[in-house]
Amino acid sequence: MSAPAILALDFDGVLCDGMREYFETAWRAYRRLRPSVAPEPPRGLFDSFARLRPLVESGWEMPLVIHAVLAGASEAELLSGWRPEAWRRDIGVPRDTIAAELDSVRDEWITADEQGWLDHHRFYPGVIERVRRVAGGPTRVAVVTTKEGRFALKLLRRQGVRLDPDRVVGKEARRPKREILKDLVARHAAGDAARLWFVEDRLKTLEDAARDPALDGARLFLAEWGYNTPEERETARRDERIIPLSLARFARDFPVWLEPGS
Repeated sequence: MSAPAILALDFDGVLCDGMREYFETAWRAYRRLRPSVAPEPPRGLFDSFARLRPLVESGWEMPLVIHAVLAGASEAELLSGWRPEAWRRDIGVPRDTIAAELDSVRDEWITADEQGWLDHHRFYPGVIERVRRVAGGPTRVAVVTTKEGRFALKLLRRQGVRLDPDRVVGKEARRPKREILKDLVARHAAGDAARLWFVEDRLKTLEDAARDPALDGARLFLAEWGYNTPEERETARRDERIIPLSLARFARDFPVWLEPGS
């Protein structure tokens, strides 16, 4: 197939690099959970957070990364065995409370300084131009993200990308990504999973999709420029279902995506 009927894209780590926003939001939320911490983050914490960001599957885990680092856990220890529930128990706050604090911080930040919030994000080089080209053709573009869909829409619109709200499925859907992908296939590809291409930077999400028989034939791409580790990229290269994709190839026509090498 030279082009997919549906191109499903993750947002964070595929289209947008929001590392500065993640850290600032996570730090503000963490200070609400632990008011005794100093107002300013210690030197080096941002760099550690950025290196550990590939561990995060859902946003509520981000303050826990900060907590783990401040508690003295080494980066090597966390990378070899990230246990968010254990760190959640250590901080003594329910998961829903952490998630609500993050959303509250973002809402208040956007209300008080929307421009500043937007400026804490950047889009990877060439991705917006590529999405615009694809969205103008026969391929249906959908964004499938663990971010709140309204935030992703706001950021895309700032870049002049006007996707219908129903094409941006965020964490409010409360469903695993593979279930959202299956729904897209059923509604827009006549049940033929081979007509779906999915770009994601989280290896575990791709492996989850690859194990689902209903997604047999779907093309699964690991965005090598996103939030993943060298070990994960090497694992993807050995997986017959997952295709490593470089940013340079993402910007090119669909047939190039399937060529050997990145």
